[in-house]
Amino acid sequence: MKLNIMTRYFIAAGLLTCAGNAFALEAWSGQESGDTIEVIFDSKVYSNRWYVKADNCPQTASADNWDNPWTYVRNATPAEISAYGNPTTCDSGSITPVNYDAFSTDNNYVSGDIVSYGDVNYQAKSAVPAYSFTPGAENPWQLYTSVPVWNATQVYNKGDVAQFDGQSYEALFYTVGDNPSLTANQNPTGTNGRPWKPLGPTVEYSAAELNAAPQFSATALYEAGTLVQFQGQPYVSQAKVKSVSPVDKNPWAIYTDWTGTKERVGTPKNPWPAHVYAPYVDFTLNSIPDLATLAKEQNITHFTMAFVVAKSGEQCIPTWGTAYNLQDYAQYSKVKALREAGGDVMVSIGGANNSPLAAACKNDADLQKHYYDIVDNLNLNVLDFDIEGTWVADHESIQRRNRVVKATQDQWNKEGRKVGIWYTLPILPTGLTPDGVYVLENARDAGVQLAGVNVMTMDYGNAICQSAGTEGQNIHGTCATSAIDNLFKQLKKIWPAKSDKEINAMMGTTPMIGYNDVQGEVFYQSDAKLVMEDAQKRELGMIGIWSIARDKPGVPGQVSPEHSGMTPAQAPQYAYSHIFSPFTSAGEEAVTGVYKSRKNNQCLDIQYGKMRDGDRLMTYACTGRPNQILTFSGINQQLVIGDTQKCLDVQNGHNEEGVAVISYSCHNASDKNPNQGWLWENNTFRSLMKGEQRCMTVGNDGFVKISTCKENDPAQEFEIYHPAK
Repeated sequence: MKLNIMTRYFIAAGLLTCAGNAFALEAWSGQESGDTIEVIFDSKVYSNRWYVKADNCPQTASADNWDNPWTYVRNATPAEISAYGNPTTCDSGSITPVNYDAFSTDNNYVSGDIVSYGDVNYQAKSAVPAYSFTPGAENPWQLYTSVPVWNATQVYNKGDVAQFDGQSYEALFYTVGDNPSLTANQNPTGTNGRPWKPLGPTVEYSAAELNAAPQFSATALYEAGTLVQFQGQPYVSQAKVKSVSPVDKNPWAIYTDWTGTKERVGTPKNPWPAHVYAPYVDFTLNSIPDLATLAKEQNITHFTMAFVVAKSGEQCIPTWGTAYNLQDYAQYSKVKALREAGGDVMVSIGGANNSPLAAACKNDADLQKHYYDIVDNLNLNVLDFDIEGTWVADHESIQRRNRVVKATQDQWNKEGRKVGIWYTLPILPTGLTPDGVYVLENARDAGVQLAGVNVMTMDYGNAICQSAGTEGQNIHGTCATSAIDNLFKQLKKIWPAKSDKEINAMMGTTPMIGYNDVQGEVFYQSDAKLVMEDAQKRELGMIGIWSIARDKPGVPGQVSPEHSGMTPAQAPQYAYSHIFSPFTSAGEEAVTGVYKSRKNNQCLDIQYGKMRDGDRLMTYACTGRPNQILTFSGINQQLVIGDTQKCLDVQNGHNEEGVAVISYSCHNASDKNPNQGWLWENNTFRSLMKGEQRCMTVGNDGFVKISTCKENDPAQEFEIYHPAK
């Protein structure tokens, strides 16, 4: 819709009705919005006067430029630039590859040369003579084996080759009884769903020809289709080749310029929690919420960013949803701000759409470099692989992924680096499908060390999970907990040496909140409470949701990427996250004991030692008496005092500076009373109340209150007290 000049004038002059002028601030990244937003660009803050599109860059904004909706508001402060980022160019992070010289087979290259081949950039790790290796390709010599004649009763799997009437064919997937010579069964481009790819005339060699084949020479130039002998085996050249033996490795490696990425994403301050609520973020949406604000105001501190996929099925280039570069995506300013606020992200590779890297990258070394570089340059502690759709049944990519994840883990182990690996899989109320079980069994056999298995408790397509119009009956929630029950049994069979506690800790559940893609399946708030209770009881490793952008009401009954389809009465904004967010627990060794303040070397104690409701927490000479002993209740995240049923509480539940910490009767679950929820991290006790992050703080009078969390503040730091012997 176009706005006429007068309407634009009234908007610019502020004469039309509008909301208040306090808008969430973020770095410009090609946002599209009809709402008023504020962005930072080139050290200035801009606000939109009307609907802003992705290609509207603030760089060309001015009061007189009515073709650009952005208008200058003020200069950005240094603190804002540090928190949100400061883009200075109009590149919003879309795919814009650097133009390197195209690879040519007849050129010689030296170590360090960078070339472009198939829209992918490669760097030579050693000298590459002409007619030797093509970037991303296998060795140009292929071991010769006779091609068997097609048999109507034989089972053929992906990669098997058979001949019929002098023509060869490659099976693209499982097939039996499908005659490859029939056009109806042929799939030349791999796009029509038929099983056989024609390879051309079959090349056969007689025993005499094999015996007469010349010995391989490193100095000879061979044309494609040349037969040679090498170490007693026959090989056939697949291209014009020189200076390459059949056992040489390709010196070309995938090249990505990650300069500045580490700084763009920031560094996490804390380890990834042992028990975490990490809702998925569709990181390609225009309406990505401000993650730091969610951490500070909603206590949602960890997120799973989705999805990293290949640029295309034939291009081994990692991207965000095929649309944005991984190394310079402008939305990274939100990740950096979140990490500055104490939170963190996990990146998910895969998803239901597009091609996973494990399918597009045919070369193990290229894939391993991508996995390593993604973790290294995005400063990740945890990496997720979302394996669904047709890819959960694609054995070739499954095996390659597991093989390469193991190799990457070996590389991290040599460096002393710990990176948690999660696999996310589809599930039914009865458990994983046989395909899902195969993924995990193959991972186990390959030596992959999994931190966890997250399952998508959604879109079951099962009649027993039809739940529309059944709010409060917990039908969808029961399907989710049944799925976890059966997943537990399956994981025990795959890893029998693990204890029940270890199996529970490596399970995760991710429902699709509100209306699911499968018609008739709805996940209500009551379902969320059931899932939360089950997760707390089992002490699961993870709860997620699809997705954080959907955690708000919208058009009733509609399935949307930007709302749940629930009414405001059924599920107001962040209703599901309010249920799940108390699940996050650092899992640190906050052991039962007496805690001493680093401010005054006195121990936490209850005033008067009577532990009545409302008595204040204070510091006192360390004695080890019961009223000084704190027990951290784990998943419930409460601090129990002595052997009583009293917990540390924030007076009147007010998240305000200077409010007293008191003893009060323990509640059953911290989500019902978040002022009793505490997170032990970096020797501090942080309140889990929504809003500003506040920590227990020892005042000059010795009494304990909550105040804004600070780094390296002795008044907020505690340690276990060990009495002198």
